[in-house]
Formats: sequence, structure tokens, C-alpha cells
Amino acid sequence: MKLAFCSISALDRSLEDAAAVAAGAGLAGLELTARPPHLDPEAGEDAARDAGRAVRGAGVEVTAYGSYLGRPGLTAPEHVEREVAIAAALEAPLLRVWAEPLPASGDDRAPVLEWLRRACDAAAPLGIDVVVERHIGSFADTPERVERLLDEAERDNLALNYQVLDLLPPDEVDGQAADCSRLVPRARYFHLKNYRPNPEAGGRLLPGGSLEGGVLDYRAILGAAVKAGYAGPMTFEFLSFEKRPVEDKLADDAAFVRGVLAELGEV
Repeated sequence: MKLAFCSISALDRSLEDAAAVAAGAGLAGLELTARPPHLDPEAGEDAARDAGRAVRGAGVEVTAYGSYLGRPGLTAPEHVEREVAIAAALEAPLLRVWAEPLPASGDDRAPVLEWLRRACDAAAPLGIDVVVERHIGSFADTPERVERLLDEAERDNLALNYQVLDLLPPDEVDGQAADCSRLVPRARYFHLKNYRPNPEAGGRLLPGGSLEGGVLDYRAILGAAVKAGYAGPMTFEFLSFEKRPVEDKLADDAAFVRGVLAELGEV
């Protein structure tokens, strides 16, 4: 199972340095985030090709293109064409997108399905899978809405970017292994990140926990993923909020995940 690093956790340094962090941790790849200084989607395909070469030059592959296609204002046909072309220029096998309701459409999924199908149809001949990132308030939040969206899109190269749902209520923590078991068969990409307790009693979980020491039981979640047959890439998206070097925090998370996967017979 390939492990990768998301460049969003290293926006304080160049893309080459972010890729070097991934290589230094012994990871296979980097998810390239559509944010300067790593990649400006407006810069075009030549800039994307240069970015892909820079990542590979550091000794890792481009695991995914972390676009913001599907966010408000980024759903027009020209946005779809641009983001698919960038993914191809990067030589990324996965194009990460969002499935947020459009401001003028509310809970109507039809406009989202329209641009999503267009993206899949443009990406398919290029060998690119489109993966919908899971987010609260989107059409890919609850298991039921994830399944409905993927089923209604009816595209073979469409899948879920699985991650534990953000802003999770504390009373749902113990159910996350079961959540993973249900949804990971629909996933071809997996984001790793943990949460911290909310200092307000009963408040939703906050980002910034380490994978081993955060609120969520990642031994159980990883075990559920493996048991359910997940074999795609796993990417460390956000690291803990501890005031330590990114390299050290990533190394600790990677060692923990490798140890768990080894116990599960996956390394």
C-alpha cells in the first residue's frame, strides 16, 4: 500500500522542498495541492508539467492532483477542462474534486452531477480517476449521500476520497471504524488525519491531532480499511498542531501507520 504526503501541509516551503520532505520520510508520492507556491491553476499546463517534473526529480511520484474543482465558482465547463488538463500534465492518476451544493441550487444534486460527469468523461480517456473528497455540508458527507452521489453519477472512473468526516461530534468517534468499513469499498483514495478534543464540552472535534495520539482510533480505522479490501494510496494530509518540524511530525505519523499495516500483514 503506497503512502504519500499532501503538499498542503508544507505550503511554507517550495514544491521541491515539500517533495523532498515526502522522500525523506520514505514515502512513495506527493499529492500536489492547487495552491501557490506549489501550483497555481491559472498558470496553465506548462507550469503543471514543470511541477510534475520537480516532484519526480525529488524521488517521489505525483500521487494525486488536489484541485478545488467543485468549490463555489469552480464548476463551469472551462474549469472542468482546465483541471483535467492540469492533472494530465502532472501525470497524476487521481484528480481530487469537491461536491459542494451550488449557491443557486441548494440541495439539488443535478448541477453537481452534471459537471462531475463531464469531468469523469474528460478524464477517462487519459486514465485518470476522479475522486470526490468527503466534507461536511457537501453531497459527499454522510454515507447515504456519498453512495447516492456515486450511484447517480454512473461513471466507472468516479470514486470517493475517503477520510473521517470533518467536524465530527464526539459521540460519533467510536463509530468511525464501521464508517470506514462501509465507505472504503467506494474509495480509491484515502486521506489520513486525526483530530483533537474540543475544549467546549460536547463540541465538535477540532483538527490537529497526531495519528497515534489523536482522538480517533486509527488502529481500528486502518484495520477496517484493510479488512474491507482497500489497497489504494494513503496520504498524510494534515499533521498535528504540535510545534515541531514538519519532518518530525510526518516521520512519526508514517512510522505509526507502517507499524499498524505491518501488524495487519500489509507491509
